[in-house]
This record gives sequence, C-alpha cells and structure tokens, in this order.
Amino acid sequence: MEHRKDGRRDGVALVMAISAVAILTVVLADMHESTSTAHAIATNERDSLRAEYMAKSGLNLTRLLVAQEPQIRRIVTPMFQLLVGRPPPMLPVWSFANELLAPFCDYKNAKENSAAGGIDWRNAEGLDHAPGTCEVVSFAENSKINVNQPLTLGGDVARRSVAMQLFALTGGYQAQSAYDPLFSKRDADGQFTSRQDVISAFIDWWDQDTQRSVFDPGAGSITQSGGEDNIYQRLDSPYEIKNAPFDSLEEIRLIRGVSDDFWASLVEPEPGNPTSRAVTVYGSGAVNANEAPASVLLARICSFLDGQPLCDDPTEGAKFVQLVSTVRGIIPVPFFSRRADFLNFIEGKGGPRDLYPMLKGFLGEDSGLVFRPVNIPDDQRRDIERSFVTGARILSIHSTGLVGRAEVRIQSVMNFHERWTPPPPNAGRMTGLGIFHHYRVD
Repeated sequence: MEHRKDGRRDGVALVMAISAVAILTVVLADMHESTSTAHAIATNERDSLRAEYMAKSGLNLTRLLVAQEPQIRRIVTPMFQLLVGRPPPMLPVWSFANELLAPFCDYKNAKENSAAGGIDWRNAEGLDHAPGTCEVVSFAENSKINVNQPLTLGGDVARRSVAMQLFALTGGYQAQSAYDPLFSKRDADGQFTSRQDVISAFIDWWDQDTQRSVFDPGAGSITQSGGEDNIYQRLDSPYEIKNAPFDSLEEIRLIRGVSDDFWASLVEPEPGNPTSRAVTVYGSGAVNANEAPASVLLARICSFLDGQPLCDDPTEGAKFVQLVSTVRGIIPVPFFSRRADFLNFIEGKGGPRDLYPMLKGFLGEDSGLVFRPVNIPDDQRRDIERSFVTGARILSIHSTGLVGRAEVRIQSVMNFHERWTPPPPNAGRMTGLGIFHHYRVD
C-alpha cells in the first residue's frame, strides 16, 4: 500500500523553523546591541581617561611655563628697558599658554601653522603620538575684584576695603548706573535687596562675628550694628550664614541678593569664558594694574576717590575703559613696572615714554578721547598704592582635554607666591610648580 505524506507535519516543521529563525534573530540583534553598547561605553571610558590626562598635561605644562617666567623676563629685559626706560614687571606668560604650548597640545595644528609662528615643528620628534588635543585658558586671579576676606587685612579695614570695591563695582558711585535695576525689583525669594544689603550680605558671610555690617558710602565707613541678617532662615531650604571665607566662586550664589541677573551681570557675564568674570574669592585683595580689565581698575580707583570726574561722570569713566581696552588690544604687553607707574597714569603724570603723556601726544590734547586725570590726596596715596600690584601669584588654569568625542576640563587655582609656607605643624616652602588652592575635574 502506498505511503502518503502527512502535510500537517510539514506545516508544523515550517512554523518551528520560522520561529527558531525569529528567536535567533532577536537574540542576535540583542547581542549586537549589547556588544555595540559595551564597545561604545568602553571607547568613551578610554577616551575620557585619555582626555583627562591630556588636560593634566596642559595644566602641568602651564605650571612649568609659569615657573620659567623669571628666566624669560631676564631675556626680554634689555629690549623692554630700551623702549620704556625701566625694567619689565612680571610677564604674563600664562596669558599666552595656549599659543606657546600648541606644539605639545595640538601638534597637527602647530605643524600646519609653523611658518606663521617662525618655528618649524615639522621635523620635531615625539610630539605626534598624543591621542588628542588640549586647550588652556589661564589668567591672574588678582585681575578681579576680591569679594572674599583679604589675606593681608583684618577687622573693619578688611570690611571697608571689600565694601568700597563692591559699591564701586555695582555702580554705586554713579548718579545713574546700568546696574540700578538689579536692586529695584524683587528677587526669586520675593525680597527687595538694596545695593547696601548685598554688600552687607557679602561681608557678613565671611566675617567671623554675628553682628550685621552696615556700609555708609557717603562717609566711606562701615560699622557693626545689631544681629546678622536672618533672611536665610526664612527660605524654603534654610541654611546658616557661614562666618568663614568663601571656598569657591560658586558659593557666592548663596548670598542674599545674588540672583541670576546679578550673576550674569557681575560674576559671570559670559558663561564658559572664565576670563570674563569681574570678581574672585582668591587673592590678597590687591588688583593687578597690568592684568585687570579696565572696568575693574576703574571700580578699584573709585572705591577710594569720589567727587572727581573719572568716578562721577559716566563719560569720563567710559573714556578710561575704552582707552585702556584699546591700547591693550594693540600692544599686549604690561605697561606698569611699578605701582607708582599706574598712579602716574591715572594722575596724568610721567615723562614722554610714560603711558598717559604718550597717549595724549598721539591722540591730541583736545581730541576728547583721553580721560581727565584724577587728583590723589596725600593722605590717601599710600593706601591707593598698596591696593595695586603689577605681578601675579595666584593663577587660575583651566585645561581642557579633547579625545574623540570625550571632553574633560580641569579647573584649578594655583598659588605661586614664594613666601608661602604650609600651615603649622607642617614644614616646607613653595615649590617651583606652585601648590593647589582649588582642583576640580568636569
């Protein structure tokens, strides 16, 4: 009898085969996705680690560059003295770190631009094996207004110094200031905070007593009266006044009256550009006359002097800012070897090779482009002179490593002051590469 094939079995087998293929396809796709994800994560972790070490390389190379500044200064001294008639101040080599370190941080770009730089890097060996690139932004912290407790001042002298600088920085000495709207509306917590309230809040945050600081801009004095502001206790998430110095710039956000508008106007005008900020929490409180933005210099000058056109007349202040900014853009070298040189500049004094007479002769006495000099009273001259410096000892170094799609930034604040000593009971002295005040990896 002829055997007949069962079609139902063939259909079941076909279904089982299709199901098996579908299951295997899903398993294979899942394995592929898992493997691809694991590979991407491993690659990103590898590149992130490489990027961090590229950032560390940029940081350490900048520290080495700053340590070599005295030797670099000795080389340029004869030329500087021939042009200006006096030895140069501390050279801001840190400001040019990204350009000077380009062969080590971005060899490909440095090799392509070697002709413009005057040095041929095409035959250099050992520089083309880096896994990525690094970028460095470095600047002097004393080019900003210090809102923290000054290192060299104490008591009411320290409070008065910070109060006058903050008052000047926020436009308090001007009849109409662009910053007035910051103090005429409610903040995010529904509070009105005047200019004096903000100044008191800054000082009360770091001074160690529990009395409220009251600044009188008319008398230029600061007194202690009553208990410190307890507004922080009425917030949804209450906290205590610190009564100790600021540890980081971000801590300023805790201060009464520091709204987003205040932060964007005075603390960090350009997000991602640390050189744009006007304040610092690091340093002695003296301002670097060679490095500080013109607006910061003007605020520091006017924290001492009032009743003079440079501080009271917005037009004269604008002339000062424009003049200093323009000259620095044309000639990026430090102008002031000594603090007295800066005082001569704002007083309109000096010889033909000093800055103010030179600009006046170049632009013309009646051009209207040069600001009217100030008159420094004899009893204030010493205090004003001590409030400025021409070198830098505390530097911010922001180094960014780039490898593939990974980007790692190291933000550090370095102390290079030769008179630094570790706190007791430790012993030692400042190293050539400086010590860390602040270190953060993003």
